[in-house]
Amino acid sequence: MYNDGGKVFESSQENGLVFLKRDWNGGCLPYDLVEQAGILATNFSLIDGSFRSSLGGYVKVGADALFRLEQNQFPSQLHHESEVFLASDLNTWNPFANPNRWRMKRRQNGWELFINWDVLAGHSPFAFKFVTQDLTWLEPCSHYVSVEDAMGEGKNYIFDSTRTGKDIFSFDIVKSPRQEKLQHWLQNRPEGDFGYVRDGQGNKFRLFAPRAKGVDLLIYDDPKGAVKKRIPLALSSDGSWEAQAQPSWEGLFYLYGVTQKLDDESSETFEKIILDPYARAVCNRGGPGIIQTHPRKVAKEEQFHPPHIKDLVIMEAHVRDLVDNIEPQPEVPLDAWFHRLTDWISSDHCYLKQTGVNAVEFQPIQEFDARSRDEYHWGYMPVNFFSPASTFSSDPSQGNGVKEFKMLVEAFHKAGIAVILDVVYNHVGVPGHLLNLDRELYFRLDTQGKLQNFSGCGNDLNCESEPTRKIVLDSLIYLVEVYDIDGFRFDLGELLGIELLSEIETELRKIKPSIALIAEPWSFRGRLPNKIKDSTFSLWSDECREKVFSCLAHHNCEAEVYKLVRGELDDPLHPWHSVNYIESHDDFSFVDRICQSREVSTQNFTIEIVKMNRLALFLVLFSPGVPMISAGQDFMRHKSGNCNTYQRGDLNALDYENFAKYNELSTEIQKFIRFRLSDEGEFLRPEKKTDCEYQQICDLPHGVVAIEIHHIKTASEYCILFNYTGQDRRVSLPVKWMESECVLSRLKVHSTLSIAGYGYFVLH
Repeated sequence: MYNDGGKVFESSQENGLVFLKRDWNGGCLPYDLVEQAGILATNFSLIDGSFRSSLGGYVKVGADALFRLEQNQFPSQLHHESEVFLASDLNTWNPFANPNRWRMKRRQNGWELFINWDVLAGHSPFAFKFVTQDLTWLEPCSHYVSVEDAMGEGKNYIFDSTRTGKDIFSFDIVKSPRQEKLQHWLQNRPEGDFGYVRDGQGNKFRLFAPRAKGVDLLIYDDPKGAVKKRIPLALSSDGSWEAQAQPSWEGLFYLYGVTQKLDDESSETFEKIILDPYARAVCNRGGPGIIQTHPRKVAKEEQFHPPHIKDLVIMEAHVRDLVDNIEPQPEVPLDAWFHRLTDWISSDHCYLKQTGVNAVEFQPIQEFDARSRDEYHWGYMPVNFFSPASTFSSDPSQGNGVKEFKMLVEAFHKAGIAVILDVVYNHVGVPGHLLNLDRELYFRLDTQGKLQNFSGCGNDLNCESEPTRKIVLDSLIYLVEVYDIDGFRFDLGELLGIELLSEIETELRKIKPSIALIAEPWSFRGRLPNKIKDSTFSLWSDECREKVFSCLAHHNCEAEVYKLVRGELDDPLHPWHSVNYIESHDDFSFVDRICQSREVSTQNFTIEIVKMNRLALFLVLFSPGVPMISAGQDFMRHKSGNCNTYQRGDLNALDYENFAKYNELSTEIQKFIRFRLSDEGEFLRPEKKTDCEYQQICDLPHGVVAIEIHHIKTASEYCILFNYTGQDRRVSLPVKWMESECVLSRLKVHSTLSIAGYGYFVLH
């Protein structure tokens, strides 16, 4: 069962039903719902009116609504002589007050009642149910969209004038996982280039589909038009299908028609129309792809060289969120998000540059499953790994996203900011083009043949499969070679596994040795093993997020925060193995969590909450490891208490009025970042654990933590103090710190310090 625009119901092992929320408009068939339910299906068709009325209680027939009840729906409660009535909101659930109007007529297999459609439409929507003369209420099946709970009194049918009967599809299920030559192809990696290929032997199309019965290339003049040409591809012994291409086709559009066997024993086949997994530019999530000359690779001498990962300060951001509240240039369309962001990062008043961060981590920009250009989407449902998101470009039908994303990366590099991409290779969005290409080759299946769901998204990619590894590696290499990307953050990296992550590390460092590699080390299956610590991957630290919050919100976890400031919270091999953060795109913002625990409105932050947020950012930026802040966190960005805002652009867009409102806070965070990245702040960026020695100062007032740091390379000493309570504390300094200097204010301190609630000092 799946709910999103309708419901999917497997009525048997061979068949299923799709219940739409409104009548089908004659456009795309409801493949989305079925694929999101993890089902591979064929032969979609609207059910007939008789079947529809037996499921939903009614159907439109001419100018009337036909309410219909079959005797075999309730065999134990109905008999041939039963009298049945229609009860509803229209008769205040008492049809017996006017029995002639609401009595249903007996037919051969059941009971029927015709009522004028327009009369009912004036009351739409309304609830109804069938009842017998002896007050037996006939309970509808609960699976269907047109059935709702009746406030603890069973379930009711719902009459809705937008649903006349063209709202339920049947389909056949491709049930049995195919085993034909599966192990052979799982263990053999495809070789060569795929997609639209230009090489010394001319132009061609190439698709890896070793178990397909046939593949056709479909050429279109218009992305929304009919097929202009259907060209069969030839199968090679290596499992690839090829067809020669004409240079004159460049600028046209294409898809593949892939014919598969229904199961291993049957000769019956079915065809799926799919987007080329290697398409470099696409019109939308379903395609078609655009036949384009491949963009030029960035030469080695032209590459941007990001700092070592230990020297990065990362800001996580969404392309649209950064500029949604900034007026674009007159010549730039409102929805040309790549172009708008390029203009903004090139301006003198760019917030991102003002913060002083030297790296941005973009939420996914690979083509994802937004249904329209207007739909806001985080991007964590990819449908193609090579093409920039069509909804972020000025004109998807021209493939402008390639040029515009390239310009965007160049603009960030010109501003001295490295570009890291959040990439999703653990599951896919809808349409599931790889699912329709070869389900068993690209996806993990359980013992019942169902798609596994350790991602929480319903269709885990099989990252042990060599064809899957091939497409993942090819897309990453392409993004680095063509767009000069400086790093990647791997969503639910645990599902990719150590072997694939290690190969990614090896291959990408050949192209860009300084590339930043970051992984989310967990999934619903578990966490990456300790072996990952032997790699150059840095891992998101959920320990940092939770311990800092607990320290400030509940005044505990002091020992863990001390470990954080020493770079030992996650027991990393090197300090930079930990990416320290207290807020990301997912879940509540930090201030939402604080306000929720204190029942404070996010509309009017108290000084205390601003200070708590500031101290949290201080702890992230003054600890070893890689600090990551969320865009807007430095000016009290919040989501109005909402936990999951993946489609709430209104809550995620940065409100730059708050940048001015909380200018004192943002200015202080900028000071933190400048100091961390300065020569003097080198002690905060150790490469090895042995670069610094740490000593905690004891016998301090409750809530005050002080750590002495001895930087071996420069033989310099610092002392970090902070007060994680809301109460002011007075601290008597050890003799060695008397007459020291506060590095953030350059003021001299004497024998004692007064540390305000949620305050801090860094002494030198």
